[in-house]
Amino acid sequence: MKRDWVNLPKPWAELRPGLRDEIAAKAGDIHTYDGGHVRLVDGLWQVSSSGDANDADMVLNALRKPN
Repeated sequence: MKRDWVNLPKPWAELRPGLRDEIAAKAGDIHTYDGGHVRLVDGLWQVSSSGDANDADMVLNALRKPN
């Protein structure tokens, strides 16, 4: 399944919950507003680079599935 490249216009926490759910379902690469980058690699989300405000870490924590 090919997944989308997403560029967030503002912090993850400020996005509507429905939009966050849509991004989580369809994205494969997420570029955060602060210059960070989160990628889906072999089914697991990874921070490729942290931005100035560490929004990539917030996105990663939100996308991780609970154990």
